[in-house]
Amino acid sequence: MSAATSWGNRHPYIVMGVRIAAGTWNLILGIILLSHGYRWGSLLFAVSALIFGAAYFSARGKSGSRLHGQG
Repeated sequence: MSAATSWGNRHPYIVMGVRIAAGTWNLILGIILLSHGYRWGSLLFAVSALIFGAAYFSARGKSGSRLHGQG
């Protein structure tokens, strides 16, 4: 089962931007929680790494079609 939807396949750059925003939010929240002494905030680093990885791999598959006129 894939996390991508048909709308996400048609708009990969918007989906990538939303994933980057979500990963950044998790990263900032994890830093804030760790600075206040909550060690479970470090789990958000792993979550943000997964989100950034999903954004990277989804954009990596779509960038070639835009650059080379393939569709």
